[in-house]
Amino acid sequence: MSPQIKLNRLAQQLVVSLRPELSDVDNRTVRDQLSNTVLRHIRADKDGGARKEWDEVKASLEGLSRAAAIRVQTDLAEALEENVSVLEQCKTLGSRGWEEDVEIRMGNLPQHIHLLLNLAEKPLAQTHDFAHSYLHRRPPTGPTADQILYQQIMQSEPYDPGETYDEEVLSGWTDSDSDQDSMDDSSSSSGRSPMEDEVRTPDSVALRAQRRRMGEQRRKDELEERSRRAEEVVRGLKKGYWERLGQVGEMKEDLYGWKELSMVPASTIAKKLLSERASNDLAINATQLQRELLFALSGRPGVVFTITCDGQCTIKPDHPEVHHLTPTAVRGLLETFSIRATQAARIRAFVSNTLQPIKSSSSPPKSSRKPSNRVNKTQQAFAEACRGVVNVFDTWLSELEASFVFGSNELSSSSSVSGISAATTPLLLNLEVEKNHAPLLEHLSSFIPHSHSPTLLLNLIYSTMISIGQTKNPRHLAALRQIFLLSARPSWLILGKWLNEGMPVPLSLTDPEEGTFSSLSLEDDEAVLDEEFFIKRDRDVSWADEDFFESGFVVGDEGWPLWLGEEAGELVLEAGKARGLLRSLMGNVAGLERWSPLEEVLAPLQSPREDAVHLASPNETVDIKERLSTYLRPMCQLTQFHLRRVLDEECGLEQHLDAIEGLMFLKGFEVIHEWTNMLFDKAQLRGRWMDFQFLTSTLRDITETKQALWMNPSAIRIRTVRLQGPITGPRALGIIRADYQTPFPLSQLFTSTSIELRAEVFAFMLQVSMGRHIATGTIYSDSEALSRCSTHDDASEIRALWPVRQKIVWFLDTLYIWLTERVIETETKRYRNKLEEMTSLRSMIVLELEHTRSIRDYCFLNTASSDLHEAILSILDMTNIISECITSFVGAQTLTTTGAQKPKITSSNITERRKPRRKRSNIDFSSDEEDHNERDDGGKRHIEEISVSFVDQSLGARMKKLNDELDGCVKTIKDGVEKLAMDHAGDGSDAWGMLSWDLEEWK
Repeated sequence: MSPQIKLNRLAQQLVVSLRPELSDVDNRTVRDQLSNTVLRHIRADKDGGARKEWDEVKASLEGLSRAAAIRVQTDLAEALEENVSVLEQCKTLGSRGWEEDVEIRMGNLPQHIHLLLNLAEKPLAQTHDFAHSYLHRRPPTGPTADQILYQQIMQSEPYDPGETYDEEVLSGWTDSDSDQDSMDDSSSSSGRSPMEDEVRTPDSVALRAQRRRMGEQRRKDELEERSRRAEEVVRGLKKGYWERLGQVGEMKEDLYGWKELSMVPASTIAKKLLSERASNDLAINATQLQRELLFALSGRPGVVFTITCDGQCTIKPDHPEVHHLTPTAVRGLLETFSIRATQAARIRAFVSNTLQPIKSSSSPPKSSRKPSNRVNKTQQAFAEACRGVVNVFDTWLSELEASFVFGSNELSSSSSVSGISAATTPLLLNLEVEKNHAPLLEHLSSFIPHSHSPTLLLNLIYSTMISIGQTKNPRHLAALRQIFLLSARPSWLILGKWLNEGMPVPLSLTDPEEGTFSSLSLEDDEAVLDEEFFIKRDRDVSWADEDFFESGFVVGDEGWPLWLGEEAGELVLEAGKARGLLRSLMGNVAGLERWSPLEEVLAPLQSPREDAVHLASPNETVDIKERLSTYLRPMCQLTQFHLRRVLDEECGLEQHLDAIEGLMFLKGFEVIHEWTNMLFDKAQLRGRWMDFQFLTSTLRDITETKQALWMNPSAIRIRTVRLQGPITGPRALGIIRADYQTPFPLSQLFTSTSIELRAEVFAFMLQVSMGRHIATGTIYSDSEALSRCSTHDDASEIRALWPVRQKIVWFLDTLYIWLTERVIETETKRYRNKLEEMTSLRSMIVLELEHTRSIRDYCFLNTASSDLHEAILSILDMTNIISECITSFVGAQTLTTTGAQKPKITSSNITERRKPRRKRSNIDFSSDEEDHNERDDGGKRHIEEISVSFVDQSLGARMKKLNDELDGCVKTIKDGVEKLAMDHAGDGSDAWGMLSWDLEEWK
């Protein structure tokens, strides 16, 4: 088999092993493409154009590891790092052996890895699972390969018992051993032990007692000797640490590091040593170095370290060297300890600056004070927690210092090496610091820059606790929990005050009599929230705004506290608002029965001693967010339930909702029917009906006459949003709006936006009702029109109008029934059921806006359905055209019957009537009433012009044209409604589908 064919087959096998789904015959094309890609890379590598070195491949693997670490894919990142180290070991070992017969040569290892990286895809779930199993794999158990081979050899009995071997007496064997063996054999054969042959005599008893006394004396002497040596050691330590303070001596001439001697040229060493000795020839011993390290960690300067007032520990440039240590080693030790000493010094400086008393005499005036420099209560509580940690650290350092004089004790003993003081050597001291104290010092020093913000500080502590809790060694988790517990106490008390007293309410709302004599505004009369609270007052929103309950008090720029959570935060925010509304409505409201301390709510986090932050058990884990949510939810829900009960019983929520729906959705049938008939007749006769006082007073009078006081006529107001202009008929009623004034706090639920949305629905229903009123009213004119027909053709033209009118009436009745019965009634019932179950005012506000917007969309008042709304208005205009046609036809037949001359209307006459109006428009002293009359006259002339345009055609021709326009409008509406039904098929409401089904009967 040629190498090329073999290489192609191997490439296909590689692709199938990596992508098993390509083994089918159907995927042959994809498999061949990938095989060609593999072959192309192999040929490029063989020719040398794309050959990779180990450093490039290693950089690619390390880049993948860093990318996985950034994406918090810890297992994959650590598995890649370990894989790189294993590959480096294999490459190092393989380069030393014979590689002639191996399948993968270490020299080609980068090429193989580069090929696999090119073939690899993005990490999948299986990739992360394999990385996890790779990291946590167990070493093979059982015998090794050499042990198995040895067992097999021994089982084959390699030694033949029949053969003889030359024996050699090994050194160390004596005749006594053989004698003892023979003695054992003889004793065992006789069945007696050697002790049975011993005869007890008085001499043997005395000899044994003497030996016992000599052994006890020897042990006593050894114990005294050890005690004496220990005392000498302690005495030497004491004299060496305190009495004989080591003098700074000179550095020996011939002390070098083995690494420098073995790896650096001699000339470089000589130059370096000469420069170092020229700068500093002083040195201290190891005991003095240990003392300097302890002093630096405790925040005290010495001959090696200096500590600034802002908590920065630096190494002195002219510090002495240490005997028996190279300058490089000394520099590394000092830099390591300076980092921890700096962290401890910064914590001490923060505690001192935060908890020091402020002198009143030295305090600057109020104008020069900076609010950002003021210490808040949370910052002080955090400083107290830091002081407890620093006290524990300083106590441990003092125990280490005492061990130099009194020897090692339990507190100063190393946790790694038992029985030895942790301050014995610099490396052991560094190990103890890193193991027991460094993580906590590092966390606290990173928290300090953010301590000015209570929310940010507690968020950092909480997120650090969560991160440590997810690791396998939560050693300092208990200490961080205690720090969080102490630091969160002020915020917890502020939160309790918010839930107990509620949002600040102006005095004029809680006590109207006292607020009447106050010259302050609502905002100035309002109490101020604590600056540390995460809920802030938005001063851009006043109590009179409709969205005050939603936007008056909001969460701060830093968001909800992580330890509280967004869900519990929303509950707390609304409960405080509800408590404030209750105070504004009822005055004094009973507060919470008891606000439990945070230590009691998070009971497992409480330590036996308040100042002992290390006593909490790390095994006790409590979900802080869940525990706080469980504690806060019942009291927040109780406050919301109390507010809902007050809204129902004291504020009359249901009664106001009945009045609003009776007006806006035309449910007050007796009142609305009489008022609309009067309005439609006046609008049809082109009378003055746009005056808001006329509209409001007539509706109120009819309401009182019908004794429909449940509609609350005093809160009703009818207005127009613009001038009528030349528009007449049902389209002209689109300018009417209805208002309903709801009292506080129901004005927060039925906002002006909600009332405006309902008012648009009110205007649309008035337009549809007027169209039905006009079309139905023309039916009563049919007999009169037929009676005035003089010819058979005139009667035929009148009868041609009936089918068109019938189709218009059918469409308007279908639309009105669908809108009132299948939309308003259904949606209102669903809305009432949801509203009855709710206790949250915020949820009620959201539901109210969703309900009103839904009704408005069903009335084709949305921008997306503007073409359908225009088609409906065109059909409503047709009712006015039919009425005008019948009126003009009857008038024309009357003139023909009486023999009077029909007035001739020309365009020149219309132009001549407009000239006086133009002349009057230039007069500046015309009154508003005259301008209004002029606008009314202009509207009449517009109708006359429309009538004139129809005079040129016969009534039958006009009805045919009108019928074609009607079919086009209905077709547009059918297509649009069908599309809306398809778009809203999964919304749970089939209202559009019902209308589409009803319009299918159109012929």
